[in-house]
Amino acid sequence: MKRRDFVTSVVTAGLAAPIVSGFSDKKGEEAQSDHGGHGNAGEAGKKLRNVAVSFGHWGPQDTPAVPTGTFDRFTNGNDRTRNDHQIIPNPIKVHAGDSISFIISGFHNPQIFGPGTEPQDIDRTVLAPVNPAFPAGPPIIADPRNRVFRGADPRNISPTVVTPTSPTLLPVGISQDRVEVVSLTTPGRYLVICGVLPHFFDAATGQFVMFGFIDVEPQED
Repeated sequence: MKRRDFVTSVVTAGLAAPIVSGFSDKKGEEAQSDHGGHGNAGEAGKKLRNVAVSFGHWGPQDTPAVPTGTFDRFTNGNDRTRNDHQIIPNPIKVHAGDSISFIISGFHNPQIFGPGTEPQDIDRTVLAPVNPAFPAGPPIIADPRNRVFRGADPRNISPTVVTPTSPTLLPVGISQDRVEVVSLTTPGRYLVICGVLPHFFDAATGQFVMFGFIDVEPQED
C-alpha cells in the first residue's frame, strides 16, 4: 500500500486553555505567530466542530460472571470483564479540520490509518516492545504503515490495578479512562482500530472486532 502523508493535530486530555474575548494587542498576536499556529489563527473563518466518539464503554450489561446487570465502579475501577469493545458511532462522519474526541473507557489504544487501509492490511505480527512498567500486559500493535495517529500507551497510564486497603479508595486502574482528541485535514475514509491486539482481532473466531471507519469530507465553505 502506498504511504501517504497526512497532517494530524493532537490535544492531550486534561489540558485546558482560557478563552479570552474582546481584547487583542499586536504583541499578543506576534507571540501567537511565534508558536506555529497555536490557537485558531490558522482556522479563522472555517466552520469547525467537535465529534464525540465512544471508544469502549462500561456495562452494566449482564455477563456470565455477573448476571445481575449491575456495575459499581466506585471502588472497582476498571473491570475489564465489564467493558464493551465498541466504537460508537461507526462510521464516524466529520469534515476536514474537525476535531474528533475519543472518549476512552478502559484499556484501549486508538490508532488511525490513512485512506484505503482495511483491517486485514494491518500487520498483527508487528508489536510494541514489552513495557517494563506492565510486563504482563496484552500485546499492542505497532504497524507504522500508513498510520497517521497512535494514542497513548495504556500500559504507561495505568500499569497495575492496586487493590485498595479501604473500600472507599479507588484502584489505580480508573486513570485509563481519558479523552484523546485528533484532527484529520485530508478528506478520505480512514481506518480506526484499538491497538490492543486481542481487542482488534479475536484469535478464537478469526474475526476483526474493535475497528471502524472515519469518513472525512471536504471542508464546508
